[in-house]
Amino acid sequence: MIVLKVLVYACIFYLLFPLISALLATLMHRLKKGKNIASRNDIYFACVVTSYKDLEIAWPLVRALLKQDYPHYAIYLVADACDGQPIQVKAENLKILLPTRPLNSKVASLHHALSHMEEKVTHIVVFDPDNLVPHHFLSRLAKMHTQGFEVVQGKRIAKNIDSTFAALDALGEYYYDYSVRATPFYLGSSSTIAGSGMSIERSLYKENLAKEMRELEKKGVVVSEDKSLQLQLVRKGKRIAYAASAIIFDEKISRSEQIGKQRGRWLNSYFRHCRESLNAFFQGILTMDWNLAFFSVVILMPPMIILVALSSLLFLITLILAPLLCFFLMGAMILFGLGFILILFINRTPGPVLAAIPKIPLFIWGQVSGFMNIRRANRDFMATEHSEKMEIEEVWEKRKQEFIG
Repeated sequence: MIVLKVLVYACIFYLLFPLISALLATLMHRLKKGKNIASRNDIYFACVVTSYKDLEIAWPLVRALLKQDYPHYAIYLVADACDGQPIQVKAENLKILLPTRPLNSKVASLHHALSHMEEKVTHIVVFDPDNLVPHHFLSRLAKMHTQGFEVVQGKRIAKNIDSTFAALDALGEYYYDYSVRATPFYLGSSSTIAGSGMSIERSLYKENLAKEMRELEKKGVVVSEDKSLQLQLVRKGKRIAYAASAIIFDEKISRSEQIGKQRGRWLNSYFRHCRESLNAFFQGILTMDWNLAFFSVVILMPPMIILVALSSLLFLITLILAPLLCFFLMGAMILFGLGFILILFINRTPGPVLAAIPKIPLFIWGQVSGFMNIRRANRDFMATEHSEKMEIEEVWEKRKQEFIG
């Protein structure tokens, strides 16, 4: 019975945690008066784009980066296993890196780019080849770095939202963008790092990549380098900033068969870092480090499919064994559902994405099949396929009203 109670209380906590923390964060953020700070002129960005086998998908991003209104930056495009594919764009500040042998790893591609950078580079911005950014992206990152933050995560949201599965995938992106990136930062802790749209001071990233390269050489694959990096940074006393105005569009899946592969990587990443995250939580409590303690609670939050499934199972069990606990659990589950929708509205989720909410059951099987890919992620990077080729002008013209104000 003790184990049952612990599990129920843990579920209730994480069912209520996103809603309560998001409401507090929204209130604090609106009460805080923003200052218009001019950017430092000594920040020089290296925009690293890692492309694997498909170079064509990266050119819209390269063209978007070449239109940035921030003057001090260079683009490093790592074309891994892209032999013979045409070079569509040429520019003075575009460096195309062609490894002599296939690297077959995002970590190795990032390390390859770092080893070819000019000395004047001070900060590194990581991109996936399917990303797109508006013209002000780098200037908004520079303003956050000017405030003293060594690591900044941009607002990563869906690029394509027209198909059913893309809209369903986008639901999660909009929800997590606010609940685990914006909310912790507004409450004085750290944003989590997404797979792209992150800017980091060069020496910090160099140190982390050296560690990840050792793991790559030892295990042959690294699938959660961003999760390892974020915990390493916060344990060092760094605070990861969130830049809501530094918008980065990310391609969402468009076919059901892509769900299991993607979720397999994410679930593998969660379980891989659970013990380290729990240790970090106790370290934060013992040292009275709010940033580390709260951040650890955030990253220990179970993936939604696990939280909802476990809560549903416990609901059935407590319905028979502990009716009072069942009542509290039911209330928490209802508030979780309401909180999910409220957070989507707070984050200005567009109508086509909100319209996909009734179709969430279509996503469930893909989520379940992700469990079958957890072990596979230990030996296979399972790269996501990209098919949405759009230019930033097309996307920005349709979506810019989401970000006014």
